[in-house]
Amino acid sequence: MKPPERTVFLKGIYLVGFVLLAVGLVWHFSIPGTSRGGFAINVEGGSDVVESIALEFGPSDYSFGIEVMGLDQSDQSNCTAIIVDRLGYGAYQSGTPLDQIEALLEVVDQPRGTLELSTDGRVELHLIISNSNTNQSVWTYYYTMFPSSFYVSLTIAFSGAFTILAGAIVTLTGWKRYFVGGVALNLILFFVRTFTLSTYSLGLPPIFLEIVHVEFYNDYQFFYLSWVPRLWEGVYPYSVEMAVYIYPPLWIYTVGLLGNVPSWLPGFILFSFNVGTAIFVHKIAVILTEDERRAIFAMMLYLLNPFTLLYGSFMWLNPTPFVFFIVGAYYFALRNKGPYAIAALAIATLYKQFAVVFFPLLAVYLIKQNSVSGVRKKLISTLTHTGIFCLVAGLVSIPFLLVDASTYLGRMILWNTGTLDRLTVFIPDLWMPVHANTFFLWLGAPTWLTDFVAVLLINYVFLIACAIFVYGTFSLTKVDDPPSNIRTLFSHMLVWGLVAVLCIQLFYPRGSYKFYLLALSPFLALLFDHKDLSYSDRAEFRFKKRHLLGLLASWVILLCYRFVYFWILGIVLVFYLWKSENLFRLIRRVKHILWPEVEDKDPIDVYEMIYGEDD
Repeated sequence: MKPPERTVFLKGIYLVGFVLLAVGLVWHFSIPGTSRGGFAINVEGGSDVVESIALEFGPSDYSFGIEVMGLDQSDQSNCTAIIVDRLGYGAYQSGTPLDQIEALLEVVDQPRGTLELSTDGRVELHLIISNSNTNQSVWTYYYTMFPSSFYVSLTIAFSGAFTILAGAIVTLTGWKRYFVGGVALNLILFFVRTFTLSTYSLGLPPIFLEIVHVEFYNDYQFFYLSWVPRLWEGVYPYSVEMAVYIYPPLWIYTVGLLGNVPSWLPGFILFSFNVGTAIFVHKIAVILTEDERRAIFAMMLYLLNPFTLLYGSFMWLNPTPFVFFIVGAYYFALRNKGPYAIAALAIATLYKQFAVVFFPLLAVYLIKQNSVSGVRKKLISTLTHTGIFCLVAGLVSIPFLLVDASTYLGRMILWNTGTLDRLTVFIPDLWMPVHANTFFLWLGAPTWLTDFVAVLLINYVFLIACAIFVYGTFSLTKVDDPPSNIRTLFSHMLVWGLVAVLCIQLFYPRGSYKFYLLALSPFLALLFDHKDLSYSDRAEFRFKKRHLLGLLASWVILLCYRFVYFWILGIVLVFYLWKSENLFRLIRRVKHILWPEVEDKDPIDVYEMIYGEDD
């Protein structure tokens, strides 16, 4: 029992925390600020495009900043971009040439320009872009409208949040204490991120672009802060106004649930999914190991993984909801709640299409878990799982299929397939995803080799081979008396889930970004002991240096040069196949296919088969 003085002290901490949080949030939301991306503005050759920006907030002192940028994929020479007020726009409408209009900002033959103003809460500006080229030029803009109290009120609110978390760390015990500590660490990164929203660029030193390739992408400013306000304005997600929205529908409606005023709200939703995944990681580890300490260690490995910290909690990138529901599906499967597992997987697919690759693994696991025997019963079970998956995915998709089925399906499938041209030309820019051919193109390998690899990629040869190997091997996995060997069966599914993530990352034709590897974090956390991937060791958990191998590999991948990190992924893939003994199964299967008469023969018989009998 806690001493009365300590109880009073803790109550005081909680009270101070909740007061600071409430005061900070009320102040913050009463004088809101916002950020918004302008998305891609296509300016055809010999034409002008006008974008109007009209904002009106409550009376207060605001700072307004806008950055006008020409995108790297287009030519900005012979282009002029100006920002004018109402008078300047009137002059433009009356036919006054751009070079004679008094502009607040003028960007001529250069990629970007920045304008900063002080205002009383009202802004009416017009961005005019004139393209004198014959080719199309693509531009965008990013603006912020922050009151003078924006960061002060936010700091007070977060001070309260951290005070509450500190009190929870002292009060709680067991895994909850560690979870709160991990969340607090991730929340620090979230808080720091809010200070970067005032500008489009993160302002990172050149080392992050030239030596190490952490791949800090500005998707949040460029895409998410343009999609969400458009959604609230009533724009259909798969319309021309959101021309590059290629995610399933649940993503935008979930992320945009709270709007974008203030501008960190969509990020908070992504952050919540990110740290929430740790709970599923802990619950899975507890069931598998019956060891609280080992489960806590797995959970902390997830929360401290660099992909979790940087891409989920700092950059607020798109995979976090998809990962949350994937791990949730694994958890429900382990609890033998098949319908919930398949439904969770379908929901994950409605956040990111790649989740569908886990369906065969879950379906096979659920069949084996329940000792379903006989072709007829297995077929019925498979059809049942398929029906649940299609029902959930179909019910959400029906409205979008009714509006415009071809566009919806095209965005879901065709826009993510890649093109042969992109796979045969080396494009060093950060916007270009890395694929299995990038390394050879970077080295200047012979054309016959790069063309051959590109053809294999675009025709899904590598992925089909991976699918046959992954799903086939898992389907043939034999587990005696499944009810008592659930841990072994589930551990196999974990390993193959990790392999599936790596295969998609390595061989998807469109290419991949490092932040897709956020899906790898929970698998590396749960499979942290490569000497006990089957969870057969029931001894009390004791930390070993080898338990940090997955975490170390994640840091190496994160910091590795982006044109060669695929080799590190390949090493990780082979390592886990080797440690799970699936690599030897693959070798034996290949030997059986290529040389079936040698399979299962005595070494002496094989020698005599090759060299003949010894006289």
